[in-house]
Amino acid sequence: MKDLIILVSDKNMYYVLDALLQRHKAFQIKPIEYDIYIHPLRDPGVYQGSADFLRSFLRQYRFTLVFFDREGSGKEKKDADEIAEDIITNLKRNGWEDRCEVIVFDPELETWAWINSPYLAKHTGWENLSLLQDFLRTNDYWEMDLQKPLRPKEAFEAALREKRVQRSSAIYKNIASDAGFQDCIDPSFKKFHRILKHWFSVEKNR
Repeated sequence: MKDLIILVSDKNMYYVLDALLQRHKAFQIKPIEYDIYIHPLRDPGVYQGSADFLRSFLRQYRFTLVFFDREGSGKEKKDADEIAEDIITNLKRNGWEDRCEVIVFDPELETWAWINSPYLAKHTGWENLSLLQDFLRTNDYWEMDLQKPLRPKEAFEAALREKRVQRSSAIYKNIASDAGFQDCIDPSFKKFHRILKHWFSVEKNR
């Protein structure tokens, strides 16, 4: 039995999570055996079909994690916690019981990218983080009193366009591989960290 099966809604999420889970020492967890699957119907498919997709894996993995964007899920009128609870309820009914968790990116995956790290600038083609932030604020992608852009995906894409950098999953992977975890203040990332430590902490698995 492997440790973890992850269901995501697109390739960018796949590469981000694969890069993060290889940094087990930074998470203070044991090395884990995991597999990541991409749902063919993207965010709506994950919301509607996670339980069905994961049912056949019940006896092959100890735990499951589900990730997708609130934006584009078809459930934008609900908040992220409500959406996550809907899926957790279905997973538990289908046999996962206390072995499942759901993380909804609010509004999208790029909310994890906006951290105070020089690697964010480096991997998006900018000389430094200050120049990147100045560009986004000057062009109304980032309000001065906020810690990150309200529309993180649009801001991310604008930053790439300005530097003529082709958007690719490799950029997401590189940021996830290099950036320090302490720089991420997003509640869903902190939740992810807590889940991993609860399930796979070094002390717990000795």
